[in-house]
Amino acid sequence: MDNVSVLTKTYVTLGLVVLALFEFITAMYVYGRKGSKVHPKLILTLHRVGGYVFLVYWLWPMIVGANLLTRLSRYTDGWQFDGPRFFHALLGVTVFITLLLKIAFIRFYPNFRTYARLLGILISAAVVVTWLIAGGFWLCMMGGRSVY
Repeated sequence: MDNVSVLTKTYVTLGLVVLALFEFITAMYVYGRKGSKVHPKLILTLHRVGGYVFLVYWLWPMIVGANLLTRLSRYTDGWQFDGPRFFHALLGVTVFITLLLKIAFIRFYPNFRTYARLLGILISAAVVVTWLIAGGFWLCMMGGRSVY
């Protein structure tokens, strides 16, 4: 886990963003439109399967990130709990916990099922924001394309 290339991280996170957008679109198709819908049960099944794939897929970046944070915490002068890395890690853990909470609302607590829609929107937004923070941080640290 120490030598994960930037290209690998980029492809994994791009896949996560695509999955988050797929989840958002499938949920909005069923719950965000009035009138009749074509195959709503199939769309919800795809949403559910995509959500579980997202949950498993999200674990890998969390493990890589936890490894990075433990390595960085060994340096006393180079790491504090502020800045983009902290917010990136915080949003990553928040997305994971919110997804588990949403699954619990759907599966075990039917009285809270109406809040699952809001949690889904928050999850999708947090994934995109986390991705943007990581990308912005990467561009600031490593520099963008230079034109002379």
